[in-house]
Amino acid sequence: MQQRTRRSDRIRALLTAGFCGRDWATPVVLAATLLALTASVARTFSSMPLASVDESAHVDYVLRVWHGQLPVLSDGIRFRPGFGGTPPVQWVAQHPPLFYLLLAPVVGPLVDAGHPVQAVVLGRLVNAVFVAAIVPVAAWAAGRCFPGVVRLPATVAVVTASTSVLVVQGGVVYNDSLAALTCALACGVAGAALRSGVGPGLAVGGAFVAAAGATTRLSFALWLVAIVVAFALARTVRFGRLRGTWARVVVTAVPVLAAAAASGWFWLRNEALTGSFSGRPTAWPGYTPRPHYSEAEVVSMLGFWRQLFALYRGSLPIASPLPWVLLLVPVLLFVAALVLRRLRPWAPADDDRWPRRLVVAMLVVVTLLFVVVEIRYTAGGGAPLNRYTLTVLLPIVFAMAAGFLAWRRAATVLVLVWGAVAFVPTWSLLRFEGSDLVEHSGTVVVLAFAAAVVCAAAMLVTYAMAARSTAR
Repeated sequence: MQQRTRRSDRIRALLTAGFCGRDWATPVVLAATLLALTASVARTFSSMPLASVDESAHVDYVLRVWHGQLPVLSDGIRFRPGFGGTPPVQWVAQHPPLFYLLLAPVVGPLVDAGHPVQAVVLGRLVNAVFVAAIVPVAAWAAGRCFPGVVRLPATVAVVTASTSVLVVQGGVVYNDSLAALTCALACGVAGAALRSGVGPGLAVGGAFVAAAGATTRLSFALWLVAIVVAFALARTVRFGRLRGTWARVVVTAVPVLAAAAASGWFWLRNEALTGSFSGRPTAWPGYTPRPHYSEAEVVSMLGFWRQLFALYRGSLPIASPLPWVLLLVPVLLFVAALVLRRLRPWAPADDDRWPRRLVVAMLVVVTLLFVVVEIRYTAGGGAPLNRYTLTVLLPIVFAMAAGFLAWRRAATVLVLVWGAVAFVPTWSLLRFEGSDLVEHSGTVVVLAFAAAVVCAAAMLVTYAMAARSTAR
């Protein structure tokens, strides 16, 4: 009996270690994680399989990997099950294969057995798990980046789980979900390095995250740079028997070497096939590219900003102000708190002030670099899709959560009201009659939605209870 108690205590300590060591954060994060999962399941059964041509391209990539191949843009799409849309070219062939490798043993056998609808649905459910995992990782990363702000991890969990664009990605077969997960992990790794230093464990963890991110999506390069710089600037570095400068050189090289070993071959393949390291050719056969603009024109386009940062739109009308109220109110609260110096109680001791500033600088620089990349991408004919912004989801939700917590007396009420209203865009994503192709899908949507409502209520109730247990 005593042995069981000790084992239970160890498990409990493991679950709470990343959330500033506070037991009260765990139920909030758990409820938020289940909210993201159940809402994603409801979304999965709300839309027709392969409803978008992008999903058809991603599933086709999965099947190519299952059969031991890699797709080529000009080869087009071979997976044509008789439903859904089909893109003119294989326009996701430029992505590295980790996401597709993970889904291949799930989707491939069902397609080979003549069950393409079930294959797509099961692939979506795997994606729902990836999306749900982002919530606890975001809370953990908040605790690593800002360990002195006790309520931040739970608040970040609430904001992250309520982000409707995550639910959209949890209900389709897109690689953005795994990419967002690796970016969140990278944020936590880099933050931990700047705040606590780098040891062998963090160096190995950084190597795995760098390898996974680099073999998922090119946009991870922003966070790879963040990890490398964080390792170089870490307060203390030790790697086995190495100390000082040599240890710093080694740990800085580790994530770069891991990323290069895992994905370097793929980017060289892109260069050989398309003449572009990113795999994006200047002309796509059979496809009319979008208009090109100057970078100044893109910056002046309201539509660029409205599309890129529509994190809370769901399926609401484009003219609806609600998505922008949900995003901008907490951000403006954060800006006001900075101006009025309401964040001063968060200020760490003098010996921790420099690491905290480095973390803030990292988050700001990564976000600004992302915006620059998107401006150039759109100028070259790309689309500023809101799912791309999942690359910098954590800096955004950190700022939003900080905006709430800065107003200490009103913080709990602000989070509860915001969390309740933020459920509306998620609700808008659901079609309660389900998909015509999936049997009993309407019933699944209703049950999953009911579970999501329960999880959302549990998340907000446990958050309110948690807020009473701490004054910070």
